[in-house]
Amino acid sequence: MGGRGEILTRVWLFTNLLMIALLVGISWTIIYYLAWIPLKTSGGISHWLSIALHPEIHRTLWWREFLAGGFDILIILVSIVGTLWTLGHFAAEAKHFRKWKRYYKEKGKLDIWVKRLGLWERIQHLWMMITFIICAYTGFVMYFANNPYWRFLMTSRDTFVRIHVLSGLAMGVLVVLHFGYYTAQAILAKKRGKNLMEEFPILRFYTLTFYKALIRRLAWTFYPKVKPLKVHKYNCEQLFEYWGVYWGIAVLGIPGLIMAIEGPKALDGVLWTMHTKEAVLAVTFILLVHISYTHLRPSIFPYDPVFITGKMPLGQIKEEHPLWYEQLVREGLVPQPPGEGAPSQSESHSSGVSSSG
Repeated sequence: MGGRGEILTRVWLFTNLLMIALLVGISWTIIYYLAWIPLKTSGGISHWLSIALHPEIHRTLWWREFLAGGFDILIILVSIVGTLWTLGHFAAEAKHFRKWKRYYKEKGKLDIWVKRLGLWERIQHLWMMITFIICAYTGFVMYFANNPYWRFLMTSRDTFVRIHVLSGLAMGVLVVLHFGYYTAQAILAKKRGKNLMEEFPILRFYTLTFYKALIRRLAWTFYPKVKPLKVHKYNCEQLFEYWGVYWGIAVLGIPGLIMAIEGPKALDGVLWTMHTKEAVLAVTFILLVHISYTHLRPSIFPYDPVFITGKMPLGQIKEEHPLWYEQLVREGLVPQPPGEGAPSQSESHSSGVSSSG
């Protein structure tokens, strides 16, 4: 049985690597055709630098060329780092294949389960996921409508435009609700004298510690002797992706809304350039990092169930989010397990204890 189990594990690990390689390949195919070739055709980095060093901010043509080249360079750089991040974590975690899946099935049953995402947060994630997929699909089909390999996907341009705009508006409504609610919560918390970094750990993105942790974590994937900095409720990738998604939506949504009213030629194509280039960046990052790392990293393969259940076992929190674990213990939201092992069975009866925020 042991030999059979080892063979099965290797097959699953190879499947894991194959899925990541497929997503990386798709991502770089998109990058090649929609970032590298346009950048090369327009004169390359040297031409873009000459444009950047001789600003003509009163000309919309200058803005269009500047943004197009700048976005292409940004897409390539972010994708390089994202590829290193994903492949580096795969190599580092391969020896711990399905560690947390086994933990969920065995130790997790006796562990304390902590609420990481509430029902409304999970609904928001689903809302974002559905609208993003619809926007990405309809947008890419319209972009390649004249390509013979894509033309068969286009049923009616008017229909696609209508679906694209409506799904984008639905995504915009989510963003307004999300930031309106949490901004109000942050203002109230500040008035009550609470520590915003502890109440809203997602704000840690705007601290120097985040960037130190990001660099050390990336270095750790290639040189294990570099010890990563402890993280709170959200790790570096989660912080970067959260804020990247919402700032990206602003870059996508505002030009998209104006073009829905004025047409794609508004501001001589400047808005269209911002909209399409940010869409390429968003789609490649989701494929290259969010799916490949968040769900396909070996220790959690084939997916992270938190976005469905909203809960994590305390043992995983202690190892992957030590600062959050320390806060939970300090605030008495979870009992401190005896010694260094998992919680005793008597303590596991308090699994209803949860933390939100």
